[in-house]
Amino acid sequence: MRSPRQTAGLYTRGDTALLLAGGYATLVVGVAAWLGTLVAVGDPGFGGIWLIALTLPVSIPLVAIPASPAAHVVLLAAGGLAQAWVLWRLLRGRRAA
Repeated sequence: MRSPRQTAGLYTRGDTALLLAGGYATLVVGVAAWLGTLVAVGDPGFGGIWLIALTLPVSIPLVAIPASPAAHVVLLAAGGLAQAWVLWRLLRGRRAA
């Protein structure tokens, strides 16, 4: 199995795409974990605004789904990770020869 760095080396702009998409995914997971902790203690306050803003534009349809606050954290995190994958696909360039 290849490491992410080896996989990035297979594409013309793979290193840059890995840095941007991986950084975005790390941010989404970090904010979701922080917000999940706030939801678990029962006081999310305005913490959800950060995750909604971070995962725009996919967060717009996801917040319309009727669910508990904990389920919304999971939905928004999954949407953010899907956006990170799309970023990777768009930015990586052509496969190097």
